[in-house]
Amino acid sequence: MEQVYEGAIGRVHVGAAEVYVDNEARGRSGHMSHALVELSPGRVLAFNSNCSAWRLAGHAAFGWIEYRYSEDYGRTWGEIHDLACSKQVLLDGIHTYSLEKAVLVDGVVTAAICHNDQLVPISCEPWAEPLYIQSFDQGRTWTEAKPISPWPGRVYDMVARDGVIYALELCNPNFVAKGPEDLYRLLASRDNGRSFQCEGIVEIDTLGHGYGALQLRADGSLVAYACNIADGHRLSASVSRDGGRHWAPQPDIALAEGIRNVQVTPLGKGYVMHGRGFRHTPGGKGLVLYTSLDGLEWDDGLVLEPDKPMCYYSNSLRMSDGRVLMQYSETYTKEPARHNAVNVMHRFLSVE
Repeated sequence: MEQVYEGAIGRVHVGAAEVYVDNEARGRSGHMSHALVELSPGRVLAFNSNCSAWRLAGHAAFGWIEYRYSEDYGRTWGEIHDLACSKQVLLDGIHTYSLEKAVLVDGVVTAAICHNDQLVPISCEPWAEPLYIQSFDQGRTWTEAKPISPWPGRVYDMVARDGVIYALELCNPNFVAKGPEDLYRLLASRDNGRSFQCEGIVEIDTLGHGYGALQLRADGSLVAYACNIADGHRLSASVSRDGGRHWAPQPDIALAEGIRNVQVTPLGKGYVMHGRGFRHTPGGKGLVLYTSLDGLEWDDGLVLEPDKPMCYYSNSLRMSDGRVLMQYSETYTKEPARHNAVNVMHRFLSVE
């Protein structure tokens, strides 16, 4: 059922949840890997993971990457394609790939890969150096994966403007930053992905933080966000007005329903933020969204599926028709042996 939310940017229409990947039917899970990119008006490329529903009860990245195309703004989808390099690395037995984000610049798709450790149960941390791949033919073929950064860690977001690709990495082999060496860095490519350099260190709360998001605002500035893992009701943020070289930390953003796995996307005259609600629980609960006119002051939020447990991970894409396609994972069973196994879901967001 569609919901209408009176947000800071106006009346936001939140479409009904639709199953995009029915992992329950095929006995699989879909942890991580929600990259989305619009190749041309209405032609959308969406990635998802095909993971074990049994390893770590379905919350592990033990699997490979799939992708599909839509020719009608995500209403219908074509056949499943396997990302060959992700299947090969799984068969090699040491690492797995998760494909977090993708952007399009001058017809070239650049996608960031989280380089996971297959030998631990969750098949995530400790993370190796993150990688990236490119396609020059809209996803039919892909280049070999190569490092995007020399620091072990995870690229949480990637955005592009005026031919420049920006990527936000938490340079830390583990999920939660624990020391002064665990830094958020802003990486950039000014040659359409042939190379990436570190533009600067993001001045943002790091200790006890994880996840992250990056947003280009209408005034040309960049905002970086980082989740407080112990207190999801306080979100850290920092602003750069020179392409990521220098940063100005902002006061913590107070969020009524909290957030983890933060994602931020333009919508209408402002922005929409979504992720796993904090809900005063250690691992988080429910799916929550907020809206903002400036990306720094956010409304009280709308909680979707408030009783669903912690396995929400997500991404979103503003399409050329003005709507946002939100893709996220959602548990489908309470069976103890795989209670974290997830389907991949879609919702469409629009604003009056």
